[in-house]
Amino acid sequence: MAPMVFGVSRVIGGVFFVTLGLLAYWFFGLSRHRGWVLVALMAAALATVLWGAWLLRQWLHDRRAAMRDLLPGEALAGRPWLRVDAWRRREIIAGRLVGTPVLLLAYVFIGGPALFFFWLAIVDPPTASGESPRIAGLIMGPTLGFIVVGLTYWRLRYWKYGDSVCRLLTLPGRIGGWLKADVECALPAGGDDVVIVRLRNMIQAGRSAREVWRMEQRIVVPVQGARSVVPVRLQIPRARDQRLLAPEAGLLNRFAAPWWVLEVEKQVPGIDFKTAFGVPVYDVPEMPEPAVPPPVPGAPVDDAFGRRAAGVIGLAAAAAFAAITHQATQVGWLSASLFAPSADWMTAARFQREFAAWSKSHYPASIEGRCAGGRDEYRSAWAPVPEGTRYYAWYGMGRDWFDRRSRAYGANGFRLEASTQFVDCAGAQRFQGTWVRRKD
Repeated sequence: MAPMVFGVSRVIGGVFFVTLGLLAYWFFGLSRHRGWVLVALMAAALATVLWGAWLLRQWLHDRRAAMRDLLPGEALAGRPWLRVDAWRRREIIAGRLVGTPVLLLAYVFIGGPALFFFWLAIVDPPTASGESPRIAGLIMGPTLGFIVVGLTYWRLRYWKYGDSVCRLLTLPGRIGGWLKADVECALPAGGDDVVIVRLRNMIQAGRSAREVWRMEQRIVVPVQGARSVVPVRLQIPRARDQRLLAPEAGLLNRFAAPWWVLEVEKQVPGIDFKTAFGVPVYDVPEMPEPAVPPPVPGAPVDDAFGRRAAGVIGLAAAAAFAAITHQATQVGWLSASLFAPSADWMTAARFQREFAAWSKSHYPASIEGRCAGGRDEYRSAWAPVPEGTRYYAWYGMGRDWFDRRSRAYGANGFRLEASTQFVDCAGAQRFQGTWVRRKD
């Protein structure tokens, strides 16, 4: 991606993680998980939301810094490379391409399907349509597996080598002149100490980047410690295929401009070393740059669009969180007991939510009812559902409904395990019953 596009990866990642966290929050709430499992899942979902919110905050910060750098001033006249903070400081840091959260999500959402498709390719299970799923498995399994392996490789490379720093000696690099820099990095020992220094000219081609020109140099850099310095001294010739950007290009042209990538690579057994930096290369006359970059106006920036965008995203996320939480209090998982079903007296609505939350793992072995304080209340002694056991439980029934259900369930092999009755607050007789059919 062109280095002129400020914060795009962060805003996209922020929106993605906020959305993913809210969807997980909703999905886990609808599931029947209880206890510490539900607590852990909810914590992971909310952590994902907070991570996305942090990325959005960083995007807003980067955007404000970029807008401040884009203010007009004598220091920037004819010198667009000063608009990029890293270039202006003459220090470009490169390293992590894939973070740990992204890698874990890739294992879940890409690695899981990859294993499933590999299973289809190996087992070739029968389908209702009679068509074999093996072809789909052979295509999708390796494709998804390749993505996961690539992400894992990039992450392992960062764990092994860490960040690399490119310190610019020329600002900018010049077509027909020099690009000089010192690259400090954790260069691996071994091999013949040959390091490849490569400069690539890139353009945007649809949704992907395409190389239009390159030059390459091989130099010997002995490794004498944990950190080494690779001297980059490239004299850039003029070539017909090069795509250049004039210093006076407008703002829109800068954001869709060609760009230049400096790569330093060393091939060693195991994980090769490779790092890349977006560097300033322009077609300008030779101009001496002071050792200390000229100051850039630092006036406050009123980023109205950024504040509106962040406000809309934050408001939408807060509204979604509130709506999901409200729904949860109405349909079950926040309004029911968390670690074990409650045996306390409760209203019919609360008792129904308790039943909905725990009905897969527990069943009401005996339901009691009463009229208290002008309202009908229920409680139950809950028991774990034995393996292979099915049950039905009803409460607040009239006599006719109780008899009908007893006959229907009895005809299907269910036995009435417990029944109670009470007079409700309207003066009517109400029946409770639990019917169970155990595994033979």
